[in-house]
Amino acid sequence: MAKRPQDMSLDELAQEMNKREDSLDHLTAKAEITRRQTAAQLDATRATVRNARYMLASVIVAAIAAVASAASAYFAYLSSIPKVP
Repeated sequence: MAKRPQDMSLDELAQEMNKREDSLDHLTAKAEITRRQTAAQLDATRATVRNARYMLASVIVAAIAAVASAASAYFAYLSSIPKVP
């Protein structure tokens, strides 16, 4: 009994693609490869969105740290100025 296209490895699908272009095996293998490519692209898109969210969060944290550092430097400067009576 032949395997279902979903259960075939890429090598097996490539062998099916070597059959005549108008054969059912060729068309089925081509459709399965396209389905796998689409699934991989969707996974990559989800990963990219997740990565973008982490990147945005890290930029916000870095901006808060920069503001805190600037405030600390300002107060250090103010404390170094001699008080005139």
